[in-house]
Amino acid sequence: MPAEFTGEQKLRIILESIIRGVSREEQCKKYGISEEEFQAWHDHLTKNGGKIFETNPRSSRYSRTRKIKYTPWWVKTFLTLSILANLVALLFLAFLSFPEKLNFISPLTKEFTLDPVLTVGQEANQSSKSVLAPTPDLEELMTQVEKLGNIEDTSDLPLLPAPDKPTSRQLLDELIQPALKQPIEPSLIELNHQVEFLDQTFEAKHVVYLIDAGSYQLKGRQSAERLEKIKVSVLNSLTKLTPNSFFNIVLCWNLREAHALGKTILRANEENINYASEWILSLGSTPDSLKEGRNQFYPKELLYARVLPGVVGPWYGLATAISYDPDVVFFLAGNMPDFSPDEVSSNDYNGLGIKQNSRASNVLELNSSVEDMSSLIRKTAGLWLVSLQSEQNLPAETEKIEEIAMQRLGLDSIKPEHISQKFSIPWDKAFDNFLAGLELGYSKIPQVHVFQTLPEHMVWPTSLQKSMEEFCESTRGSLRDFR
Repeated sequence: MPAEFTGEQKLRIILESIIRGVSREEQCKKYGISEEEFQAWHDHLTKNGGKIFETNPRSSRYSRTRKIKYTPWWVKTFLTLSILANLVALLFLAFLSFPEKLNFISPLTKEFTLDPVLTVGQEANQSSKSVLAPTPDLEELMTQVEKLGNIEDTSDLPLLPAPDKPTSRQLLDELIQPALKQPIEPSLIELNHQVEFLDQTFEAKHVVYLIDAGSYQLKGRQSAERLEKIKVSVLNSLTKLTPNSFFNIVLCWNLREAHALGKTILRANEENINYASEWILSLGSTPDSLKEGRNQFYPKELLYARVLPGVVGPWYGLATAISYDPDVVFFLAGNMPDFSPDEVSSNDYNGLGIKQNSRASNVLELNSSVEDMSSLIRKTAGLWLVSLQSEQNLPAETEKIEEIAMQRLGLDSIKPEHISQKFSIPWDKAFDNFLAGLELGYSKIPQVHVFQTLPEHMVWPTSLQKSMEEFCESTRGSLRDFR
């Protein structure tokens, strides 16, 4: 063992004896020291050990004096001026280079005129990328400013007003923030909501497809093909809806019948579009299969719409569709005045000013003269056909001429006993009831585009046709034939 122990060694010898409980004799024998030396070290530690926790003001001042002595004031001043000069130079470069790239008027007035981000076409992608991608100069400027001024450490501090000269943080925010506020990808930019229908584009986010699904849709020539075309046109429009759009499908028929996909408007996601497509495809091309398919979803008793009595025919279907508060309604309307009386309840005539007794008497009066009316219609049709072509090309028998004329006019399947009810509906009254029942003002009524899907040579009653034209025009919509 060395003859002299250092102060650290002496301390360890004493602490080892105290902490581990080693006796003085064993410790002296282990390190080859006398008991007097051990006791002297122990007493010194006990007496003077507490002084190491006391603060010595003189030594503190001396320590600070030594620091100042080894950091001359002119060195510190030079470094400070150098940092400030570099920062001013970098900000000056920013003023010269970035106004043209970011296209702003003045960073002091905060008036920016960024180029608008296009949303369609190839120019949109190119413009968006140029605005969103940070330039190499901006990245380099940010890196250098962070090294010199450590700006990020003061980002949480409140900015003090500087009317004479803006701070570096303010200038940097004015350069960066406009670009950061732009969308990340052009694909995420919300496009204008549009709906395509029959090769036309309409501005709308909420749309309701209203389809006349009455049995009369299958009357006349090429009726099945016309119904298939209706289904295809709706399906094509459905599949082109964006996920941010909303829709519903309402089927209506006769005077006061309507079913829908649900009580509320649905988001145009894949699940709901498939849900709607299956319903449309289930509409068969025969009266029985058409009835079976249209009755699959919510009937009128479960729908939100509460249509007033006296609103019948196409007005009842429109009232149900408008209850979903859409932006646009596409109505594929058939020959609703040609409804079958057997499928209409007597309650459907309520609110039209038609008394049950008078309606029954009209039917009885007509049935008593069915033969005379049928004969008159057939005779008129025969004379019409003879006037169009020479009698030499027609059969000699009058009855056969009349049969050919009735077939060409599409009147061979009409039953005279139904004529009274078909033409006795006061469509003007139904239109007035419809307007009275609307809870929306004219400014909030959606656009209504009606496409008439009528058999050849068939038209609506004049009162119904004129009132529908008036209503579509008032909603900024249209009334046209289905092609």
